[in-house]
Amino acid sequence: MTAEEKLREELKQIVPADAESMEKAKQRWKSVGKPLFSLGKLEDAVIRIAGIKGKAVYGLDRKGLVIMCADNGVVAEGVTQTGQEVTAIVAENFTKKETSVCLMAEIAGVDLFPVDIGMVTDVPAITREKYKVAYGTKDMMKGPAMTREQAAQAVLNGIRIVRELAEKGYDILATGEMGIGNTTTSSAVVSVLLEKDVEAVTGRGAGLSSEGLRRKVQVIREAIRLNEPDRKDALDVLAKVGGLDIAGLAGVFLGGAFCHIPVMIDGFISSAAALCAVKMVPECRDYMLASHRSGETAGGMVLDALGLSEFIDCNMSLGEGSGAVAAMPLLDMGLAVYLKMSTFEEIKVEQYEEYE
Repeated sequence: MTAEEKLREELKQIVPADAESMEKAKQRWKSVGKPLFSLGKLEDAVIRIAGIKGKAVYGLDRKGLVIMCADNGVVAEGVTQTGQEVTAIVAENFTKKETSVCLMAEIAGVDLFPVDIGMVTDVPAITREKYKVAYGTKDMMKGPAMTREQAAQAVLNGIRIVRELAEKGYDILATGEMGIGNTTTSSAVVSVLLEKDVEAVTGRGAGLSSEGLRRKVQVIREAIRLNEPDRKDALDVLAKVGGLDIAGLAGVFLGGAFCHIPVMIDGFISSAAALCAVKMVPECRDYMLASHRSGETAGGMVLDALGLSEFIDCNMSLGEGSGAVAAMPLLDMGLAVYLKMSTFEEIKVEQYEEYE
């Protein structure tokens, strides 16, 4: 059986979130002794997670961040400020607690799981043969970034990682990535899937000059023209103009739906992966939460297309999963009120009535 055939079989098992559990959570919120709906999006998130887990009472004690690390051949076209060697350096630093998200995750109580799904250089601390699909993608200006089978395998590996973390008892996952050139691939993917002009969805990434940005737009346009990705086939789009990190993250979102675990979208690259996952299986949107509105040009555009509203708007564009981790404590606070606050009946106060 090919990787694509295996993937098709996996995706058949995804079902919508449980409506009955969400309704029970809504009723619980109405009984909590505070003004109705006064915690806004936090209440909505608690309700949505009830549907994801299929129960109105649950915990979010074990939190994990999956960071997909991969290199992109399109870097050869001069679309980045730094070289591919930075991917491996930062990936190794994840294991040493020497990156921004490491410090943030420690505060938020989130465990890190960096994954080498396609780096050019092996990093002994994280490289595992069972997860690594290839040593980087090819230059999409010269042909498809990867084969369809490689794209399918990367998605399958993302699903596999979620399944393994679910077996270890993780209650919620965040998504992150590291890969020089991945704002270029993300812009290409989003341009195709949303049928948007390349310039409208392409930003400066990690700090391109105006001339560098023009070059980046030109490269993406040419790659899309050359490879002719089919916007109705997300796997084709990933293979032709995407990246292994994006494909792996798409698998994480699909794995969340498969394992009934909420998965937090990080920024632009993560949201591009979420969009791919939803194009494959629309029901998996039920299992996603949007952490923040990325400072990247099309970050908010993708969330709007997904019909998801972010928790925070800090104009962040760091990546690594930093925005997803930053939103985790908000969920803890909302869930604490939901589970622990007395009801109107318990405090002997007349319950608020709901008006339009």
